[in-house]
Amino acid sequence: MNMKTTWLLLTLFFSACAPMTDIFSATSPTQIPSSSEVVELPAPVQARIKTQYFTIQHNGVRMHLVAYDDRDMTLRVADQPNGPGSRWFTAKDAAATYGGVAAINGGFFTPAGKPLGLLIETGTRRGHLNKSSLGTGIYVSSAAHSAIIRRESYQKADSSENPHNLLQSGPMLVDGMKAVSGLSKTQRRRRSFLAWDGQHHWAIGITEPCSLDMLANALSTGSSLCNFKTFAALNLDGGRSSDLWVGSQVSQSGQDHHGYFNKSVRNYLVLTRRKNMP
Repeated sequence: MNMKTTWLLLTLFFSACAPMTDIFSATSPTQIPSSSEVVELPAPVQARIKTQYFTIQHNGVRMHLVAYDDRDMTLRVADQPNGPGSRWFTAKDAAATYGGVAAINGGFFTPAGKPLGLLIETGTRRGHLNKSSLGTGIYVSSAAHSAIIRRESYQKADSSENPHNLLQSGPMLVDGMKAVSGLSKTQRRRRSFLAWDGQHHWAIGITEPCSLDMLANALSTGSSLCNFKTFAALNLDGGRSSDLWVGSQVSQSGQDHHGYFNKSVRNYLVLTRRKNMP
C-alpha cells in the first residue's frame, strides 16, 4: 500500500466524511475551468450486502466465514482483563454477552495471558504497540467507519483521534489488493482472519489447515469471495485459538467452529448490530 493510498484511508476514517469528486465541464486542454463550471457530486454509494455465512474453497484453502456491511453491523473488541478464560471459554460465550450474531477469536497473547500488542475495548486502552511481525496490522473502528491499516500508519496518525475499538495483530495477509510477500509457505494450521474490501464490506473467517502464504493468495485472488474483492486482510491468532461462532440470525442452523482441543484466548471480536453499540 503506497503512502498516498494509506493517508487517504486514514483521512476517511478519522474525519468520517464522505469523499467528494470534482467533475469539470468540457473545456479545451488549455482552458482552466472557472468556479462556476465546477460541479461537486458525492462519491457513488456502495451497495449494501446482507450478513451471510459462507463455506468456500479457493486456491486449495477451505474457508468458513461471515460477510457483513459495516453500515449495519460493527465488530467490537471483547477483552478479558483478568486473562484467558476469566469471562468466556468460547466465541459463543463472548457473543452472548453483547448480543452478537457472530464472533471470532482475536489477537495474540503472551504465556502470562497479557495482550501481545495494543487493543482498545470500547474506549479503554490496554497493552502496548507490538513491533514484531505478529503486530504489523491494526483493526480500527469508530462510530462511523472501520478500517485495517498498517502499524506504521497508526503510529503517524493524530494521537488525539482514538478509535472506539482497536485490535493489533498480524501479519498482514493482503495489502492494497495484493498478497503480502515473504509469508510462511510451510507451516499448515487452522487460521483466523479479518478481511476488508476498502469500503464497507467485511468478512471474519477461519480456515482448514493451510500456510499463511496460501491464505494470503486465496484472499487476494478470490474475486468472488463473499461477493467482494479483498483490499486488506489481517491474520488473527490461529491454531488451537481458532474459534468462529455464527448465530441462527445469520445461518439458519447456526455454526460453531470451536475445536475440541481449543485453548482459552485473551480476547474476541464480536459482530453486533450497530444499534447495540454501547
